Amino acid sequence: MAAAVVVERSVDCKSSVADLWRVLTDTSYLNRLTGEAPRQIAEISASDGARYRIKTKAGGFNVEWEEWPFEWEHQQRFRVFRKFKAGPVDTVDTALTFAAREDGGARVGIRLALVPKIAWLAWMVRFGTRRAADALVLSVRAVDEALSRRAPLPLPSSARPPEITGGLERAQRALREKATSPELVDRLCDWIRMARDEDLARIRPYALADDWGVDRRTMLATCLQGVRAGLLELRWEVICPSCRVGTEVVNTLSAVKEHAQCHLCEIAFGLEVDEALEATFAPNTTVRKIDVGQYCVGGPARTPHVLAQALLPTRGHATIVAPEIGRYRLFVRGGEAIPLEVVAGGASTITVRSDAREAQHIAPGGTVTVENAHADDRHVKLERVLHESQAATAREVSLLPGFRRDFSSEVLRPDLALKISTVTLFFSDLTASTQLYADIGDAAALRLVHDHFDVVLGIVERHGGALVKTIGDAVMAAFADDLAAVSASIEMLRAFDKFRREVRNGERTHLKLGLFRGPSFLVTANGQLDYFGQTVNIAARLQAQAASGELVIEETLAELAVQAGKLPAASVKERYRATLKGVTEAIDVARIVAAE
Repeated sequence: MAAAVVVERSVDCKSSVADLWRVLTDTSYLNRLTGEAPRQIAEISASDGARYRIKTKAGGFNVEWEEWPFEWEHQQRFRVFRKFKAGPVDTVDTALTFAAREDGGARVGIRLALVPKIAWLAWMVRFGTRRAADALVLSVRAVDEALSRRAPLPLPSSARPPEITGGLERAQRALREKATSPELVDRLCDWIRMARDEDLARIRPYALADDWGVDRRTMLATCLQGVRAGLLELRWEVICPSCRVGTEVVNTLSAVKEHAQCHLCEIAFGLEVDEALEATFAPNTTVRKIDVGQYCVGGPARTPHVLAQALLPTRGHATIVAPEIGRYRLFVRGGEAIPLEVVAGGASTITVRSDAREAQHIAPGGTVTVENAHADDRHVKLERVLHESQAATAREVSLLPGFRRDFSSEVLRPDLALKISTVTLFFSDLTASTQLYADIGDAAALRLVHDHFDVVLGIVERHGGALVKTIGDAVMAAFADDLAAVSASIEMLRAFDKFRREVRNGERTHLKLGLFRGPSFLVTANGQLDYFGQTVNIAARLQAQAASGELVIEETLAELAVQAGKLPAASVKERYRATLKGVTEAIDVARIVAAE
């Protein structure tokens, strides 16, 4: 085999390692910036660890290669290895390193090692390698200059001028009429006009809200309203529980399946709407057309919760340096996961087999050697267990006020039930309503019931809850935040006291409320999203425990609400142990009235 052609470069930058790492590890953007062409990507399962076969053009040649998962250490280095099937090169090994400088800047090292298929091609490969290295140098310098001046990042030479149509102005006007924050609408539309295609291809509302310093739910609500106004398109991504990368994209919830799989991590998983379904957006094609070609299959920027990733050769080992104190896990392709606790006073070195199950402990900066117990190549990742998610999950979207009303067609397949780890369910009932119809007549009673819905549903939405359904004169709603549900309930009881005084025949009735938080299943019932399971039953039973003008909740929630200042201590009228029909264990509950 011919000797490797190695070209190295070094770039001194004014920007910090953290800022450069954030941009340069977005390898899809970096590849475009250096002038690479779009790629055709196919999944493969090779015993040597390669996971993708890629076809593209490079240097005038049609090239094809097999690509291994990236290797990296957070804010230190990343590397990718490729073995070519077509073209003049046998293998390509690309690596970037990052080192802090004393002046606050950073030094970025670039190393390209290419092996020609035959020795006499070395001159041509050397020429191409130098050109590729020079392109990387120019890209790093351009990114550094933009970062240091806080200017927009440079656009790839292949980027087309934004194709803006009249649809953007029309959508902006329509959205401004309905949005709670017209200023945010204008900022979002201006961003859609000018942003890079890479940023617009997958708009994550929570990530955008964090970047702009605005409320997440307001941004999510604005994006959803943007769909109705024709500004954006809504998509649902099925997210792998390990790499947190989308494995499938569907346009409607009805297309979601009960199980999915991730090719990179080689795992199958059931869907839970808390984690596995994320709402993302893209500009409506009538507003702006963007380049959605594929330029990369991996890279550290796609998985920010993964601090390190290493190839794990057959019967060989990989070495990972432990990060700061915290909880982590080692995930080996195929699904094996090893808990890793980084603690003060832990061991300086440990060795663990890839099929281990017991938790491991190590000191910060210690060395973890992972031995491959399998007969084929794998890769291993060091993942944060606790990390802030920027995913707007289906759970949070479905609990957003107005979603069920404005997106009534977004339902699951009738035979599908998706698990939700926790949701707070609210039930209300209008007391003495049957007698009300008998005493004042159907028309007057029906009007009173409808007027009371305006009171109840307005307060539910103001506190971030979502109407699930009405059942006669009863209301079922859902909240993401149990304390918000308590606040809504107390406000509702107080508002209803005023309602009873001001509405004809209002003194004949009152509200009974119940709340309960727990796991549930999201299902489609009667053509709309609904909840199913024991949490629903308990919430309904607690509402039945309430007397006129009362709220019944778990005692622990009442105490939490009092401590948080959401509930006056004087509002807790009684604490007792309730035995509920269909519930095996008795529940400690609190009976609450609307004391000022």
